[in-house]
Amino acid sequence: MLNDRKVLIVEAEFLIALDLQRMLEALGAGQVLFARNVEEARKLEAHWPDMALAIVERRNDDGDTARLLLELGEAGLALVQMTSNFGLRHDTSLGPVVVKPIPEDALASAVAEALASKL
Repeated sequence: MLNDRKVLIVEAEFLIALDLQRMLEALGAGQVLFARNVEEARKLEAHWPDMALAIVERRNDDGDTARLLLELGEAGLALVQMTSNFGLRHDTSLGPVVVKPIPEDALASAVAEALASKL
């Protein structure tokens, strides 16, 4: 599905990020880059043009994460939002939303949907 393309994971919890990496590699991801927060993701901006997908954690309704999602989308990345905050409203026009803990089939479906939106 990912055909050896690069992926960005923005996730504060290292173990969750590693589990996502494992699932993405099973979907054919190539290099996976990690950022723990919005600031670290922006430091990787030089790599964005080479990336196919970004999976971004939404912990709260802060504007920084929403702006990052917009920036990544404008850079051409397919987007998947993930959260454990059931009360958080999500703009699904930015990409599908998956709820943690994320089952592998749910992630695969969200990745497929996100990639299809960029065709």
